[in-house]
Amino acid sequence: MLLFQFLWYWFPGYIFPLLASFSFVCMIAPNNLIFSQITGANGLGIGALQFDWNAWVSFLDSPIFVPFWAHVNIFVGFVLAIWIVLPIFYYTNIWESQKMPIMTNRAFDIDGYYYDTSKVLDNNSRLNETTYNAYGSEIRLPLGLNIIFGFTMAGFSAAIVHTILYHGKSCVEQFRLSLTDQKNDVHARLMSHYAEEPEFW
Repeated sequence: MLLFQFLWYWFPGYIFPLLASFSFVCMIAPNNLIFSQITGANGLGIGALQFDWNAWVSFLDSPIFVPFWAHVNIFVGFVLAIWIVLPIFYYTNIWESQKMPIMTNRAFDIDGYYYDTSKVLDNNSRLNETTYNAYGSEIRLPLGLNIIFGFTMAGFSAAIVHTILYHGKSCVEQFRLSLTDQKNDVHARLMSHYAEEPEFW
């Protein structure tokens, strides 16, 4: 398995780097900005081929170990968020998003230029509020990053709400049992043989 991973990375990484990420669809009209944003490897990547093993295993570790339904779930979420919602928001210019690239992890100022953090930090990498207010306090993130952050926060909230709605009663019941009835809990029985630790420790 490790040999296969090494060879899979080594060939596109050193012998033929173009195979790491190749957008053959983008070659149809390389000078068309919108087409390259949608199909390019640094854009939405529709039609791009990815042979880089590190990119394949970046989310769920090895695709061999993760069940198929998990891959389908992530792919459907990706298509909805990145290939449908993001272009609609970007091309309707929500939050003046067209001043920035469609997908990047850089921060920008209000005019769409890279935000120079060295202008607002002192020598100890702490915020200098005077220069921060003078340079401009509006930092903008690209729309792709905002959508990713939004869906991530929604996922955390959904996990908490799901746990409360579907498993809340059993969680509370088990918590109460662990406080009152220690006979049924094997861990509490095993730990009862040891002395309590002092508070100051």
